[in-house]
Amino acid sequence: MRFRSRIGFGAGPVSGLMTGADILLQERTLAAAVEGGVDWIDTAAGYGGGQSESSLGHCLSTLGFRGRVQIATKVRLMPDQLPRPFAAVRHSVESSLQRLGIPSCDLLYLHNAVTQETGEQPASLALHEVLRTEGVLAAMEKVREEGLTHALAITATGDAECDREIILSGRIQAMQIPYNLLNPSAGAKMPAGWQGTNYGDLIGTAVREGVRVFAIRVLAGGALALRPPSAHTLTTPYFPLTLYQEDRERALHLRSILPDGMDLPEAAVRFALSHPGIDCVLLGMGTPQEVEQALHYQSLGPLPADLLRALTTRSLEKRP
Repeated sequence: MRFRSRIGFGAGPVSGLMTGADILLQERTLAAAVEGGVDWIDTAAGYGGGQSESSLGHCLSTLGFRGRVQIATKVRLMPDQLPRPFAAVRHSVESSLQRLGIPSCDLLYLHNAVTQETGEQPASLALHEVLRTEGVLAAMEKVREEGLTHALAITATGDAECDREIILSGRIQAMQIPYNLLNPSAGAKMPAGWQGTNYGDLIGTAVREGVRVFAIRVLAGGALALRPPSAHTLTTPYFPLTLYQEDRERALHLRSILPDGMDLPEAAVRFALSHPGIDCVLLGMGTPQEVEQALHYQSLGPLPADLLRALTTRSLEKRP
């Protein structure tokens, strides 16, 4: 995995771009990203029921971008598929590649969260189902052996210790994990009394094990941009509306310590880019203007050390 830009193109449902129907806007936005140096695209079979992959496939073909970009996609399994996961994984990947119009993907994620027992979180799988002989990860490894993907990854949104065990198994090459101004727990040890979801400083573990790190939810689903909740936020069980509403209130609290001329989206993107263990920051960019803005933030570099400390201190304060 190589990165020309530390900004990656997130094709998920929060921005609604690639799961929507505005083909011209999709082409213009993706073209702005790739011509601006972005060469990593993140999608999933579950984004819009395959619509994101289909839209990307169209854009890649129309714009002639196949071979110029790297593509990650994901597979999510249902509990009834766990006894024989290989057939389900292979079918999902083949369907994704057909929609994308490519022979293989650069990275394949397990999209399910991983917990101690199946179903502890929405759509989560038990750790033993992932790691066991002939389990989910073994199925993904077989798909890689067949040449349908080049590398394997997890979506580290489940139990932090379960995700750590998968990282330490040496069987994955990357992970994606939420990391933002409101919840930096993936990249630091949290103080006693921390009230948010604790992602257990998994970035540190990943770096030590040579696992590449993709930051997701950098804008907290739009809360750090002070936008209304997306249509996806209104219905998803994974990052629900109640979390968005809480994050938006805390974002307003953070805004007061920003220097003149810096808004919350800039602070949020540069905050993620400031972590040395993060290889790529995935952003759901919905217009060419948002692409231009994100690349501008990247050009400004990491946040000043004093501001980074102040923002981190504020983010760790107890919630009202």
